[in-house]
Amino acid sequence: MRKRLPLLASPRLILALGLATMTAPAMAQDNPAAHQHGHAELQIAFAGEQIDLLLESPAWNLLGFEHQPRTKEQRQKLDGLREWVAANALINTEGGNCRVTTSELHTGWEGHEAHDDQGHDQDAHANHSDLEITQSLRCDALPDASAFTAPILDAYPTLEHLNVQWVSAQGQGGTRLTRSDNRFRPGQ
Repeated sequence: MRKRLPLLASPRLILALGLATMTAPAMAQDNPAAHQHGHAELQIAFAGEQIDLLLESPAWNLLGFEHQPRTKEQRQKLDGLREWVAANALINTEGGNCRVTTSELHTGWEGHEAHDDQGHDQDAHANHSDLEITQSLRCDALPDASAFTAPILDAYPTLEHLNVQWVSAQGQGGTRLTRSDNRFRPGQ
């Protein structure tokens, strides 16, 4: 029996991250303001029925704030996002046959809540924080020509555009999704 690697050690995710690293300079030239509210980046690695994803987004797009939660309402929003990401695939087939097998949400302020604030500038972590979401999906009976949608665009209305890049055994590609144009077909 072959042991399954954890998501962060997955060869597919490493391949997707390699794709992101190769294309980042070109994307930065197209988008001089890398941290843009309303915009996010999604890298996808397809391998049979397994899909690994990496979403990078300004925290504001998904939470409405970009700092460590300070209020009960903000903590609830962060908890709600964690629950949504654990239960909902960032992308799915039109038939909805993908399920989340692993998910992680990382914030730009993690690890800052436990330190001594003496002499610490609270605003140093308050501006332009990004979120990173990783997911592994299992999509049963995935046909080669599957069309996908990105439910996160409907779930979080402040996210206006999603730049998607993918890599698979058939090649690589990319597209830009919006709520009104929320469908893509890798390999075409």
